[in-house]
Amino acid sequence: MIQEALYDTAIFLIKTLPIVAFASYLISYSLRRGYIEKLSRFLSPLIVRFRLSEMAILSISTCFLSPTASYSILAQAWRENKISGREVIALSLLNSFPSAFSHLYTFFIPFVIPILGFAGLIYTLIRLLTSLIKSFLGYFLSIGWRTSHLPKSTQVSSPPSENLVRVSLIMATTYFLVSLFIKSGLLNFLPRSIELLPLPSESLMISAVSFLNARMAVVFAAGFQNTGLSWKWIVIGLILGNVITLSARSIRHSLPMHMSLFGKFGLKIVLINSSITLLLDLIFIAIIYYI
Repeated sequence: MIQEALYDTAIFLIKTLPIVAFASYLISYSLRRGYIEKLSRFLSPLIVRFRLSEMAILSISTCFLSPTASYSILAQAWRENKISGREVIALSLLNSFPSAFSHLYTFFIPFVIPILGFAGLIYTLIRLLTSLIKSFLGYFLSIGWRTSHLPKSTQVSSPPSENLVRVSLIMATTYFLVSLFIKSGLLNFLPRSIELLPLPSESLMISAVSFLNARMAVVFAAGFQNTGLSWKWIVIGLILGNVITLSARSIRHSLPMHMSLFGKFGLKIVLINSSITLLLDLIFIAIIYYI
């Protein structure tokens, strides 16, 4: 179990650390050279129209390409006192739709919709709508909490190499401990707990399979669909699967990344984002259930 956790940690670092390193260096260099200010002047008509800060525009545009790079940029700006903690929370919510957009053309369009048809389309729209609602919430919060008026910090930033070592150590330690926690089976009670819900057994089975693998759950749902299961129960099963896997996914992937970039403040960011997503998922389940 320890060897598997070490292997998973190594793969996680190989995938994410180069992006974090590049983004952290890029934003630090851009701030020192004044490129962010130049970008602000160039985008000033857009910033004035939507009342967003230059950091918000930069974060959103980067998130469409790489959410990891976007959060690295926010973390570097936060450490250099360019933005406040409240604005980081607002921008993390604002980035919800750009983050979900990448899954649209990698998971939903080429996989979910072709396999499940109408049910897959409804599920895709709900996932996008959830992220869009979170982005709107982040937009209004970012307007009220924007800190572009703050004076520039005179504090000298740590060299990128030192920051990278600190980030690597925290990220590796957190991910390793989380991986051990999951592999120990302490979260296995989640699929069993959904048996108490007043839903068809097929929906509950789809949810339980989602706990193991999202693609497997889609294929599993397609099998029930071919036997006559309504799109309604398929969509509820997939959303419920997202609910029961949200905690495990947040703990395993989001928490190590955010805590390595933001320290203890990263835990607060993850909890806020996960709680809002959980609430919206439960609302959509209730709406579809009573249709």
